[in-house]
Amino acid sequence: MLAYLSEEVIDHMLTNQWFGRLGCAAGHEVLVVPVTYFYDGQNIYGHTREGSKTRLMRQNPNVCLEIDEIVSPTFWRSVVVLGTFEELAGDERSGVLQRLGQRLPPLFVDEIAAIQSDQADNVATPTVVYRIRITQKTGRSLQRS
Repeated sequence: MLAYLSEEVIDHMLTNQWFGRLGCAAGHEVLVVPVTYFYDGQNIYGHTREGSKTRLMRQNPNVCLEIDEIVSPTFWRSVVVLGTFEELAGDERSGVLQRLGQRLPPLFVDEIAAIQSDQADNVATPTVVYRIRITQKTGRSLQRS
């Protein structure tokens, strides 16, 4: 049966996962890319290098994030978050990088350390740390016997 997920289940999924697909668009260009993130109960936070994704989000800050749990074609759950992209700077940026390092699986810890080092070294292509201010969350599930 196809059903809507409760707010509690949506928040549980967003809190307990660290991987999703970010969708952004500007003009005639649309992009959906895998990202790591964390959810603080109100907003989504992530990081990326300068590129197509950051260019599109700066042109049009309206974005979406999709996460899912797929067991089979007849048993899955999916959450879609709509929100507004914002770049972070200063202490807020540093705090988010620290939380990302604590939240993400161990294989990403070295990446976060390198990003923090980039920040200190003023690397030519700095890492963009961002927040998605959530405007809407929806979730669906399918479970057939």
